[in-house]
Amino acid sequence: MGVLILNALVELYDRLVADPKADVAQPGYCAANASVVLVITRGGRITSAVPLGSQQGSRDIPLKLKVPDRVKRTSGDAANFLCDNAEYFLGVQGGEISERSKRRFDLARELHRRVLGPVADEGAQAVLTFFDSWKPEDYRGNEKLEQVSDVLSSGGNIVFRVEGDSMFVHERSAIRRAWELYKASTGPEVKVGQCLITGDWGPIARLHKSISGIAGSKTAQPTLVSFNFAAAESYGKSQGNNSPVGERAAFAYATALNWLTTNERHRMVMGDTTVVFWAERTGPEEDLLLDVLACAVGSYAQNEPEGGAEGVDATKDSAHNDEESALRVRSVLERITRGQAVTEDMIGFDQDLRFFVLGLAPNVARVTVRSWNANTFGALLEHVRQHFSDVALVAPEVERPVSAGRLLWETVPAASRRKRENVPSGFVGPLMRAILEGSMYPHSLYAAVLERVRSDSNDPEVPRVERKVTYPRAAYIKAYLKRKARVTGNKTLEEALTAMLNAENKNRGYLLGRLFALLEKAQQDANPGINTTIKDRYYASASATPGTVFPVLLRLAQHHIAKSEYGGYVDRLIEDVLRDLDCFPAHLNLDDQGLFALGYYHQKDALYRKAEHLS
Repeated sequence: MGVLILNALVELYDRLVADPKADVAQPGYCAANASVVLVITRGGRITSAVPLGSQQGSRDIPLKLKVPDRVKRTSGDAANFLCDNAEYFLGVQGGEISERSKRRFDLARELHRRVLGPVADEGAQAVLTFFDSWKPEDYRGNEKLEQVSDVLSSGGNIVFRVEGDSMFVHERSAIRRAWELYKASTGPEVKVGQCLITGDWGPIARLHKSISGIAGSKTAQPTLVSFNFAAAESYGKSQGNNSPVGERAAFAYATALNWLTTNERHRMVMGDTTVVFWAERTGPEEDLLLDVLACAVGSYAQNEPEGGAEGVDATKDSAHNDEESALRVRSVLERITRGQAVTEDMIGFDQDLRFFVLGLAPNVARVTVRSWNANTFGALLEHVRQHFSDVALVAPEVERPVSAGRLLWETVPAASRRKRENVPSGFVGPLMRAILEGSMYPHSLYAAVLERVRSDSNDPEVPRVERKVTYPRAAYIKAYLKRKARVTGNKTLEEALTAMLNAENKNRGYLLGRLFALLEKAQQDANPGINTTIKDRYYASASATPGTVFPVLLRLAQHHIAKSEYGGYVDRLIEDVLRDLDCFPAHLNLDDQGLFALGYYHQKDALYRKAEHLS
């Protein structure tokens, strides 16, 4: 699987590098954040220090630039060329001078002398003169650097520009040539072998480039492929030689993956998993699937908690090729998210176009592949449409189709919904596979949703907010049971699981759930404004051991019905349900407990809509 993933990423890089709009780095360069540009004279004197990037709220967002390739730092000293932090370029760390900062400044000065020494360019000479004349002690009292001291102290990268010039120093053609010559003439000793991805013979990458944009990563330089402990090695080979990937292929797959993980249109976050999507070529098919998957993966909630996952607007930032395609994409998208059938004539796109979905999660200093799916455009579209059809459920008008992220969020206790890391990571991969492959939804997630239904209590301070059988939970329960019935050939149950109340569904779990909702309604009618109902005290036992609870609740309901002004109406509804129940079973299995929850949700919704209609 790993080779297939890397091969697909290399192909993506080849496509991106041929597209000037994609703006990806060529070999020898990479994308990096820059926070400050030092404007220097041709004599190497600093004339100003200008912050780069923008500000979003209280956060400073650095400017993303293509810069000369950066070294992979572990624990030693290693300077970068023309883009590095204040410790290497100014000899200070956090505004203080230390032996280490002096040593690192000397290292950076030596690197720039080696690369730029033979270059007859005024930008190169300005930088060399700066390094020759600058002393770390000059930092103190420098008014120009004081203006950006906060950014420099936090480790922001510095780039250079010559006074009166419009481009950065590292963008000057003479300096680019010098850098490429330097890269070609230096570097660690490499072994020659056959690349696992391309099949070509050539130098094998000893270390692979870091992957950025992985949510929750504890290190700034996680890698997708690495071997740095003996237990992971074999046949006496070390580091990258254990899985020989050519230098060019290693650069290409990492650059393509970094492009995906930093491109909001191709990236979503679910719990601790970062999901990226791409097609084998650009076009309306990719636009449509990016929008569809944005809806399917989606955000956690409509009212996203502070610090939670990124929200998703399925059509925001779309880059459709033309107006006709945009309208067609929107029309198909709306049909799919409603779970309606989409015929080939409605789409008119290439059904065989390959599409890829990759889920990644942090794991110490590495990136773990959490899920991988490669399929055709037509098959993926049908699977996602089936998902939306299965989770379709009657809901308040403000609700949107239930996304995977929203389902996962419903497994987290209300008190813990402050961080996306609290979403159980083990559900992400199986749920994504079920959506993208049309397979069974994960049973573990189904059990977790039922457990949350039993455990959660409604907040008396917010009586209108449902925290037990919520819309997303009921939608997943219905989807799980419906897909299970389809896979096991239970046609009767599959057809009985509808989006709204189905009076013809005679399953005892479903009937008991409806009955419980009616008994709660009788209690509420008898006690208007009541905050705590039988649901808060009896739901768990009623859904698991109905034989011990319902006789008590029915006796209690007679008192409520007699007290209520419209008790006769609810009493007739209770009799209708009881007519199809021959007994109250001692236990309900997990499937029937899910039907209980669905029956309860459907009956509550029907009562609510009936009340709205009467009013």
